[in-house]
Amino acid sequence: MRYLEASGEQMLAFDTRPDFDFSQLQEAYPKVLFAAGDLPKAWHKWITRVVLSPGICRREAWVLALQERGVEVVGDIELFARAVSQPVIAITGSNGKSTVTTLVGQFLTAAGYLVGVGGNIGRPALDVLLDDCECDVYVLELSSFQLETTYSLHSAASTVLNISEDHMDRYVGLDDYIQAKTNVYSDTELAVVPKGYESKLWLTKQLNKVYFGLEKPQTDNEYGVLEHNHQAWLGRGEQAWLALDQIALNAPHHQLNALAAMALCEPFAVPIDVFKQVLADFKGLAHRTQLVVEHAHIQWFDDSKGTNVGASLSALQSLGQQVLPNGRIILLAGGVGKGADFSALKPALKAYARALVLFGRDAQIMHQTLADSTDCYQVENLQQAVSQAQKLALPGDIVLLSPACASFDQFKNYQDRGEQFALEVNKALGL
Repeated sequence: MRYLEASGEQMLAFDTRPDFDFSQLQEAYPKVLFAAGDLPKAWHKWITRVVLSPGICRREAWVLALQERGVEVVGDIELFARAVSQPVIAITGSNGKSTVTTLVGQFLTAAGYLVGVGGNIGRPALDVLLDDCECDVYVLELSSFQLETTYSLHSAASTVLNISEDHMDRYVGLDDYIQAKTNVYSDTELAVVPKGYESKLWLTKQLNKVYFGLEKPQTDNEYGVLEHNHQAWLGRGEQAWLALDQIALNAPHHQLNALAAMALCEPFAVPIDVFKQVLADFKGLAHRTQLVVEHAHIQWFDDSKGTNVGASLSALQSLGQQVLPNGRIILLAGGVGKGADFSALKPALKAYARALVLFGRDAQIMHQTLADSTDCYQVENLQQAVSQAQKLALPGDIVLLSPACASFDQFKNYQDRGEQFALEVNKALGL
């Protein structure tokens, strides 16, 4: 609405929630008509375009009815794509999007570019576009939901970082979800592709591609991990760029994030010294395997951003390798499962977990799938989960909040869940 008003567009505003409070918006936009619950039939004759929130599925009956009448359905990223005149880097994937988007933004900024970062990472892309100064390059984190209604985004570089089951309550199946993600490659000058994913992503041979993975690069168009001076280095082809012991975060998933981010910067000739400087200082994002406190030789980690199975699996494996052989992990998980299959967590739970503590709406579903993997406890809420973990944890252990679920059953968002976790941990420990 901010963007459309600044563009001089006439608009109507509709929210599908019947009890949505429009009072503040009505004050800000006195000329706009508002409706909630059901789209007024009287509006149909006025509507020429729908700008759809990514939270609303294109298959909703009222959306389909308008489309059948020839009404265009787009999202905010499509509006951005039609207006932007500077290069764009587009980043999607099931996990790691925010970290890679942040890293790319920091790389380019340190290299002297004026960078706008937005999209699914927090700041709406259209707000970035409304800034007074025009950026040299825009870096966008994009969800599959946003990509569903984006048709004309041209990017200098783009990537699907990885694929794991997510949002299965919205998609017909995994292929449907992958298809939405793959839209990011539809008009790109450089496709940055995770090794081993090319066939899954149905990429055309015509794309200009580079690859990233943890293996030793076999060709000049591969980013990976290679040995140099008896050490492991990140690099491209045969070129060793920076040693793993020079970067602040060097667990395997951090290496993948760094490699993807460096590859995405390829069109912008970022000096290797910039990569070294940024990665030496980068300590990760809030609520992403973030140490809350270490007390009585037990570490408490907040991975509230682990909102799907793939993200929580990555956190379990990464921290599990660190904690063994002296300790184990107590995993706190649960929330809104989005129709996911949780069985992928079983091998990691068997390998690394002392116990699993479940809470939230889909705790029972998770319990049915995972109870034979480790000792399993079911509680009502996060406070009880922290209390149960405190009883179970032994010196050398890690207590990890990585829910593998969305947060909106009991919290405002994943940030709120992470902040509540930190409060509960400090309260339980008397800190």
